[in-house]
Amino acid sequence: MFISKIFVKNFRKFDDEGTTFVFQKGINVILGENNGGKSSLIDVIRLALASGKYKKNLYTNVSDFHINDFGERASEIVIDMYFEGLLDEQGVAFYPLTDGTDTTKAELHINYKIYKDTKGNEKVRDYIYGGPRDNSTDKEVFDNINLIFMAALRNAENDLKPSRSSQLSSLLFASAPLDEDKQRLTSAFISANESVKSDQAISVLQSTINNNLNLIEKEELHQKVTINLLPPTFEAIAGSLDAWYSIEHKSIKVLKVEFEILKTTFNVLDSQLEGLISDLDDENVIINIEKMEKNSTLSELYTELIKNRKISDLALKQNGLGYNNILSMATSLGDIQKQPITEELSIFLIEEPEAHLHPQLLDLLFNFFKKSNSESKIQIFITSHSPTLISKADIDSLSIMHEFQSKVFCSSLACLAMSPTEKEDLKRYLDVTKSQLFFAKRVLFVEGISEAMLFLEFANLLNKPFDKYSVEVVNIDGVAFGPFAKLFVEDNSNNNLKYLCAIVSDNDKCTNKNDDYRIKSDELTYSSADVESIKNKLINGTISSRAENLLRFKSQNISVELANKTLEYELALIEGNNSLLLEILEPLHPEICSNIKAQIFLGEPQENIAIRIWLAIRDCKGVFAQRLATEVNKIHLGTRTDITFIVPQYIQRAINFIIN
Repeated sequence: MFISKIFVKNFRKFDDEGTTFVFQKGINVILGENNGGKSSLIDVIRLALASGKYKKNLYTNVSDFHINDFGERASEIVIDMYFEGLLDEQGVAFYPLTDGTDTTKAELHINYKIYKDTKGNEKVRDYIYGGPRDNSTDKEVFDNINLIFMAALRNAENDLKPSRSSQLSSLLFASAPLDEDKQRLTSAFISANESVKSDQAISVLQSTINNNLNLIEKEELHQKVTINLLPPTFEAIAGSLDAWYSIEHKSIKVLKVEFEILKTTFNVLDSQLEGLISDLDDENVIINIEKMEKNSTLSELYTELIKNRKISDLALKQNGLGYNNILSMATSLGDIQKQPITEELSIFLIEEPEAHLHPQLLDLLFNFFKKSNSESKIQIFITSHSPTLISKADIDSLSIMHEFQSKVFCSSLACLAMSPTEKEDLKRYLDVTKSQLFFAKRVLFVEGISEAMLFLEFANLLNKPFDKYSVEVVNIDGVAFGPFAKLFVEDNSNNNLKYLCAIVSDNDKCTNKNDDYRIKSDELTYSSADVESIKNKLINGTISSRAENLLRFKSQNISVELANKTLEYELALIEGNNSLLLEILEPLHPEICSNIKAQIFLGEPQENIAIRIWLAIRDCKGVFAQRLATEVNKIHLGTRTDITFIVPQYIQRAINFIIN
């Protein structure tokens, strides 16, 4: 059983048109910029799944009702939650939420309305019903839901400290569900109490207190104190549990004389111990126990030596925040894993698990989540800002929340009109850097690192800096724009990303195999190039089939702008850019640069000059782009005023589209 869909209307950022969320079995990763509604969605799930319980830790109040652009507050909040995949036992347990016929599906509907009490105070009343026929529900339905929530601003040390409501206490109750389990553990603590009380120090302590009480009370009260570790009840035991980190030290110190005896006893040769022991001083050796454990031929010697291994216990406050958070998450998941699953629904909500974790540790944690889901059938909802986590997640598990024109949308990538192969392509491309597109308000896709560097400086020069307008430049390292473009393509499901994106690429004219004006690679060597022939082909040739297909993505929120042949050719077509381009080119190709300057002096047409500059740059594009970006930055900052640079029109159109 899992939550397959949620519809929310008039709750906080979610307006009166409502927002629909589609989820999958297992792990669901909810992404988006800050203040985009992710925490509100988590609270919707918490409210819905605890709505019928007497004990709650979250309530709806008047401030949760949506306020529209006119300052008018909504009068009703609507939450509709849909479930699929109910087992037979779950169909019985959640029968009031079904239609009575198909018990593999269920629905939960909650309405919150504002009313005034007898004193005129505004209050909120909830109306809860199940199934499509407005079935009444009772508390027992919600008793079948195991829900654990971990907030973003969590205090792992506080969550794990001894108390009756701690995570450890909850896990112990789940680990000891039967009366005999509780009795066995209680008996052990009673025995420990008796053992402690028999100690001389405790006896002296107890006698001292009772003697003093007797002196104070005289003949009036006759009270006596008994010293115990804990009250002998299971609840007190659970509330007293404390977590410590145990450090098993990798090495031990042994006297050389004793070690020689052990070697003889267990028939161990010096050759077997190579790399495992070293001298500490004249009397002692150091033995690497951790390495010895992995050597099966030394198991008997290891078993004997391990008796002397020291283990240090550290309090949680002595540990780092990251590891404490991992311990807290492991404990919480352990609690929910211990719950019965045949008739219950288990949900784990966690905000920003990446807090205090480095990328490698986050990778291990996410793999742990995957394993927990597959083994225990837990549905996990994760909110995150971490590109590292996104790059590890399955495409179908990602839901992108974003705000566009004052409305919150959620795009479930599982619902996009993409084939399995296209999703695999997208997954392959979504590394840590490209994943950042999900946290932007505008996206600019480019072919490579050269374009990425230059376009940042071009935007600054146009007085439209990308950081000011939350533009993410995504370098896809090639020309496979299709999978990324499909994130933004509108379809019947209205599931696409709504914010604006621009794709800037080369049209690669004259490269199709069937093009009569195809330019072959051996024509592009500067020393032997026929510039007039290349110019004629560029005038008459067709753009590449790839570029033609890319143009089909143009739509209301997608701009596709193509350079005439290549970026370098477009830069050089502008006569005002000649001086700067040749200045940068000269140290790289001095002879070619001299030749181009001579052709300019002789009055050669700018189209020919552009071809010459393009050919000259082909073998040094990366270095040329870096140096050009540096000089454009100087022009923008005003530290260089002796030269000009003009951004090509197709690039200006792309930047204007996503910003204007």
